[in-house]
Amino acid sequence: MADEFQVLILDNEVTVGEFVTAPPLPWTRLTDREGKFLAGEEYPKLLTEAQAKFEMKNWDQVSLQNIMHSLAELSASVDFVVFGNNAGQGLPLAQCLPRDWIGERAAIIYARSLPEIDAYTRLGYQIFFRRSEAVAHLREVARKADRPLALWFINTIQHNELNYHDPP
Repeated sequence: MADEFQVLILDNEVTVGEFVTAPPLPWTRLTDREGKFLAGEEYPKLLTEAQAKFEMKNWDQVSLQNIMHSLAELSASVDFVVFGNNAGQGLPLAQCLPRDWIGERAAIIYARSLPEIDAYTRLGYQIFFRRSEAVAHLREVARKADRPLALWFINTIQHNELNYHDPP
């Protein structure tokens, strides 16, 4: 997949619908398997509305410690990293990204506002945009790299039948 511009998104699975476009983008969900994040055999897929609805209820076991450890060892196979702020829950993860990624190879996305922007800025983050604008921004970054965009996803919030809400 070296011919694609690989973007790793770390966000809440409830937000997956924000990344649906026409035509649909390649989508790979990574899950934690004994501390390593791997794609399932069924991936990559195209992220259609139907796939997004499936992904929203595909509840992964989430270990923030394993995610943090993996971020510290991020490989060059990823071109860009996006953190969902999720009411500040993305901040501890964003702190684990190696410094040389933060300035131009990473962004923070949010729903309507970003009260934690000062904390992210102190870490060196410079790219911020609404989640609903993410695909447009990522397409532009991929265009500048002259490669088609492909999305990789790690769920960062543990859901189950008791705490999941079906988004509108």
